[in-house]
Amino acid sequence: MSFSLRSLLAPAAVMTAAFLVLPAAQAQTDTVTHAKKNNKGTIPPDGMSPAEVTLDMAGVLRKFPVNELTKVAFGEDPTELISARNLIVDQKNYNSAKDQLDKLNPEKAEREFIKQDIIYYKAFVTAKLALTEGGNKTDAASTMFKFYKAYPTSYHFYEACEILGDLGVATGKFDVAATFYGDTGLGGAPWPEYKLRAGILSGRALVLAGKHEDAAKAFEAVAASQETSAEANAIKQHAIVGKALCLAESGKADEGIAMLSDIVAKNDPQLDSKLFARAYNALGNCYLKQSKPKDAVMAFLKTDLLFFTDSDAHAEALSKLAKLWDETGHADRATDARNKLRDRYSGSVWATK
Repeated sequence: MSFSLRSLLAPAAVMTAAFLVLPAAQAQTDTVTHAKKNNKGTIPPDGMSPAEVTLDMAGVLRKFPVNELTKVAFGEDPTELISARNLIVDQKNYNSAKDQLDKLNPEKAEREFIKQDIIYYKAFVTAKLALTEGGNKTDAASTMFKFYKAYPTSYHFYEACEILGDLGVATGKFDVAATFYGDTGLGGAPWPEYKLRAGILSGRALVLAGKHEDAAKAFEAVAASQETSAEANAIKQHAIVGKALCLAESGKADEGIAMLSDIVAKNDPQLDSKLFARAYNALGNCYLKQSKPKDAVMAFLKTDLLFFTDSDAHAEALSKLAKLWDETGHADRATDARNKLRDRYSGSVWATK
């Protein structure tokens, strides 16, 4: 059998041509993580909105609701952004993420979407650290607000609104918080669960503002929702906790304690530890209204020792415990509570109460 030179070269030529074409046809692939599945394609320039992300998958446009997404990544992402995004989404490690993001200049990003992500995540970690470990919350709010104004079609929009509301609460600007939690912000999202969460956050902000009647109305609206998804039902339990707290503030601590005891009896702490943190804090506040400091201590201790995963609730418990330990003659324990509050949550609104 003989082979011609032409026959030997032809396959090589074809392969070379194929390799030359592939990079253009298979440009860096974007990834949208939905329902634990990585969907790959290209996000077109107009493929972003606060409500959905559109992915071109081999010519087929598929739309993914933002509330169901775990992560969005872009083919040309710099390694620092990839690392930072994973640290934020998967580990909640904001300090390490900040170190990665500090290496990036958004103006040098290869695509507009990547530029937006760098700007957003820089603002996000700054806000998260200011709200917990400390930092200038006013500057953090200003940075996030710039993103909010510049990129109203970003898929980060509703999350940015929630953070701006949280920063409003942390700086005592409850009217500002109400705006970002309200219908033009988080409450304007098209998903019922987002609206319910906005109602909870609004109610909590009103409690801190001392507007307990308005807070009770916000919690009642959430509790009365006809939504029956698992997430909605969980949020409604938090609304009942809020209502119980408002009852105590209106002189009906007994009713509040009864509601909270029912919440604790009927729910599983392993499924929603944050609910139990809020419930025990509310119980502690009910006991304070009844002038029962020892019972209040026991309630707040439950949050401190067992249900500390909710940083805001844990900070509140530590703040209340520090005062109660002083009042009950345990200065050493009061000092320990204050030190823990300062070390872990110096950026919390409770650190100044």
